[in-house]
Amino acid sequence: MMNVYVEVAKKSFQKLLAYRMSMVFRLCGFLVSLFVVYYLWKAIFTTSSVIEGYSFKMMITYLILSFAINALYDLPAEHELADKIIQGEIAMDLTKPIDQQRIFFAQSLGISINQLITYNIAFLVVTAFLFKIEPPCSMIGFVFFIISLLLGFIIMTAIGFITGTICFWTRDAWGIFFVKTTMVIFFSGALIPLHFLPKWLENIAMILPFHGIIYTPISIYLGTISDYGVINLLLNQTIGAILLISLGKMLWYVGIKKVVIQGG
Repeated sequence: MMNVYVEVAKKSFQKLLAYRMSMVFRLCGFLVSLFVVYYLWKAIFTTSSVIEGYSFKMMITYLILSFAINALYDLPAEHELADKIIQGEIAMDLTKPIDQQRIFFAQSLGISINQLITYNIAFLVVTAFLFKIEPPCSMIGFVFFIISLLLGFIIMTAIGFITGTICFWTRDAWGIFFVKTTMVIFFSGALIPLHFLPKWLENIAMILPFHGIIYTPISIYLGTISDYGVINLLLNQTIGAILLISLGKMLWYVGIKKVVIQGG
């Protein structure tokens, strides 16, 4: 049975290889956006060399890693799942003896590995050359960063599965994806480190699971939190991932009860 999920991941990986030119345009688009925020933060740092514990170089490193992680977690699989549910095509998948949540994770994994090889490495090499980013705070910090990144992938994918599954109760996915994308961008720390926010808003952000997608991995990479804080955040990510996977599974089983297969 495990071979089924491996094959799904391979097909998702290969599918994106047909769109190599779109990757080039995407890379150019991200670089243009990065130049815009680079000069914006450069202007802000003219008033002070350190803001909220961040030097200008640390801030640029944060933004570059944020751009890279965002691209890594791009999930067209959730749109595919939503379309299948809304158009009724999901009925065919329900006749197969496979776990749809695992299929979703396998598809997302294949896509993310493709993004890593075809886009992220090129993006990081180019930006590291142009902007001279900070290295990891330490070797153990880099190991924890990778672990946190993997947990962030699980959290993001679990959220994507929940978002797609909600389409059992709606006829249009646009609004759902808009709300989800807005919340992820803001509360994950994709725009600015979360401790730049007002304290009450930062506290809310740290309760929600989104900070585990971008803010937590990058904070570990830069070494802006204590060793105890790193362990605490990794545990927080693990618990968040388990809860989100469980919620997605529960919503799925409730949702498929709404599906009626004619002649099945």
